[in-house]
Amino acid sequence: MDATLTRMEVLFERFQTYNPPTLKGTEDTSACEGWLEEHDQLFESLEYSDERRIKLVVYQLQDSARSLWFATKQCLEIRGIVISWQVFKTEFCERFLPKSYREDRAGEFVNLQQGNMTVDGYVAKFSNLFRFVPHVNQDEKVQMNLFINGLNPEIYAWIDAGRPNRLADAIDRAKRA
Repeated sequence: MDATLTRMEVLFERFQTYNPPTLKGTEDTSACEGWLEEHDQLFESLEYSDERRIKLVVYQLQDSARSLWFATKQCLEIRGIVISWQVFKTEFCERFLPKSYREDRAGEFVNLQQGNMTVDGYVAKFSNLFRFVPHVNQDEKVQMNLFINGLNPEIYAWIDAGRPNRLADAIDRAKRA
């Protein structure tokens, strides 16, 4: 490795080996959501600090997405807000995942039914939509009840007979059913 490379340049080169996606800001809402999720998972796996995450992810923004971020960043800095990874994600969601989209996903979560899905498919959909209902994150009993109530009747009856105390137990029982 070239000794003249800075630590950030080395980090950036390493990051680029994972082929992280770029975002122009013209993609549809689900593509924007996928972009953020992919980066979030990558950063979590690599255990990058907030500062590194911000520096690296901003480079993956292009065109109108980059312009929008820099305008947002400027407003946050004027208000004295420290830009952490959580702040970035919150602002990103505000800009690229409209409130109506988030509300629709929350409604989909609350009304989720297993239907023709396998239990694994239902668990995956439940988990995917779960982040759109932050108020449910506070109470595991509510989470578990929503999960159980969405199961098909024959699985619901089997699980409800020995009502578990935790969501993980309900998921395990549903998979065994």
